[in-house]
Amino acid sequence: MEVPWETEAAGDQAKRSSRRRRQGKASASRSHSCDESKMQIGKGKRAEQVKNPSPPSPEKGEEEEEGQLLDDETAEDFMRSFRDGWESCFGGLYGYFEDNTSVPSMRYTEGTIPRYASCEDVLQIFSVQVIETKDGLEWPLHVYGWIATRDSVDQNRNLLFNCTRDNCQILTQEDSYLLLTGPSRAVVFIDPVAFEVQLKVKGKTESEDKMLCLEIFEYSTVYSFVRGPFIIQQRCYSKRCTLMVRFAPLVNTAEATVVKVQVIDGSWPEHVRGKVLARTVSIDIGDIMLLDSRDGRMPITCAGEIKLSRNVVSVELGGQLKVRVVASQVDNRSDVIEGRFVFTPLKAVCNQGTCDLGFCKVEITVAWSLLATLEDMRSV
Repeated sequence: MEVPWETEAAGDQAKRSSRRRRQGKASASRSHSCDESKMQIGKGKRAEQVKNPSPPSPEKGEEEEEGQLLDDETAEDFMRSFRDGWESCFGGLYGYFEDNTSVPSMRYTEGTIPRYASCEDVLQIFSVQVIETKDGLEWPLHVYGWIATRDSVDQNRNLLFNCTRDNCQILTQEDSYLLLTGPSRAVVFIDPVAFEVQLKVKGKTESEDKMLCLEIFEYSTVYSFVRGPFIIQQRCYSKRCTLMVRFAPLVNTAEATVVKVQVIDGSWPEHVRGKVLARTVSIDIGDIMLLDSRDGRMPITCAGEIKLSRNVVSVELGGQLKVRVVASQVDNRSDVIEGRFVFTPLKAVCNQGTCDLGFCKVEITVAWSLLATLEDMRSV
């Protein structure tokens, strides 16, 4: 049975989330008295700007955050310093520095929901794009490496992008967006969220590979949300490129996992490319790309299931989730057919919706879950 958010229950969840932020209950860095200076990433004027931010223009709907230009040696020093600080603060609690998050999505979709599970503030990840090349680097770029976040859930890597050298992604000047495969669960924003970037450009031999971007930055700014949510555009400057990471802080959210997109009537033609996109109604300028077949064949199994690249998004309490399936001819992108379905957030279980593209019908299944930190889970 579907259990929609009710006003009274939603208010209780929101209060619990706010109380946890004020008390710092869920943060291992607070409860274990970690020396925050060990984890400090930015200093000086940039740090002062983070403490005293100016709210974004309501007309613009986006706010740009400027990083520092770092050479390879300085970036490596920052990475070593960050690792030393992490191991000092969290090594005994969350395993090894290289470990990926052990907390999956859909944690409380089924079964009894524990009292500590609640809606939480999060960072919604939209895209990562190489917007400029430098130092003689020319398109196309054969890119490999990884991008990850670390948050208060377990302080381990939550991978957003992960490609090996043998399976690199080719970026062109016309299409320079990385194909994100994560996050694997919601990125919870109780304490500052760290972003780690380590991307390389593949050369003819491995010895000719070049570092594209080696960067660590932290997002800790808390704006007033009276004007509604907005998108942050974080620029990362390196010797060979400028990288743009787009994300948005959202308050009091549930986790939505798009577990299945299935053709249930008709079939998907081989010559038709496709996209699956998600969007929350509160941010009308930001699509989350769950799948883009680009100029290739739509990845569909023999049973009709469309295989997504990523599937976890966050939806505000009282908001809505729009999922769109878009089809277009490979040689004529202006001829577009689109189907969509709008979901209302639940606190658990799954629900389905169907969209009609004319040549086929597609069923979308979304699993809903509340959120909790690993510390909460261990305290029971």
